Amino acid sequence: MVKSIGLLYNGLLRNLFELVLKEYNVDLDEEIVCWYKTGAELRLPKDEYALLRGKEILLTCRYRGEIGQVFTIAPRSYRGRLKSILELDLGHIQNNSIFHATMNAVLKYLGLIDKTEHCTGEEPKLCGYLLSRKLLSDYGQTVKVLHIGYQPGHIEALAPFFHDNLIVTDLADQLIWQKRHGRLIVDGVLNKYLIAQVDVILVTASSIVNNTAWEIIDQARILGKKVIVYGISATAAVYLLRSKGIVDIQQYCPYAK
Repeated sequence: MVKSIGLLYNGLLRNLFELVLKEYNVDLDEEIVCWYKTGAELRLPKDEYALLRGKEILLTCRYRGEIGQVFTIAPRSYRGRLKSILELDLGHIQNNSIFHATMNAVLKYLGLIDKTEHCTGEEPKLCGYLLSRKLLSDYGQTVKVLHIGYQPGHIEALAPFFHDNLIVTDLADQLIWQKRHGRLIVDGVLNKYLIAQVDVILVTASSIVNNTAWEIIDQARILGKKVIVYGISATAAVYLLRSKGIVDIQQYCPYAK
């Protein structure tokens, strides 16, 4: 079910991306270069972050000097033409990662998006404080929040304000059913059952790349829940889906470049 929904959305995104390329007369013979690196190069504040736990790798693709990045559990280097990206089998996470990173780079070059390069240093932690201010300002302290994906800077900042109104989930075996910053990390396989219990859902952008987000987004839409995608991995995807009125989701990533 999850895979079929992922193929549906990725096919839709490919069609929308092709329309943008045609609209802006982009040369499909332009070169795309992709490589990956470890989280150590980003100087993150704690080893709790997914990049430093070894769960995910940061894949970078370059188009005409612009950078697009995604988190992925299946990175691979790539050098080829843009037209080859459009022909990739998006049923494989490695290909899907390259596709999303390329979309980020190309749409950034075209001036349609920003926020495609990961923040560094203390910025992931500061991101959490800005997120708590945003949620309190937009929804108040009684709002019920489902945070999908353990981001330590976020949870450290959100937990003191939202307490039991904050549910945190992850898929990493070393995290689930453990307490972090006073909150129990719930197994992410329960996400679809938790949606009905909350008002706002914060979804890690990497879950769009690995195809685990689409079922959640679909169910949230049916139940009228607010969805905020945090992180850089889905910047282009969120833009394309929002600009065409297909899915009403927001992106949150204040320190990305």
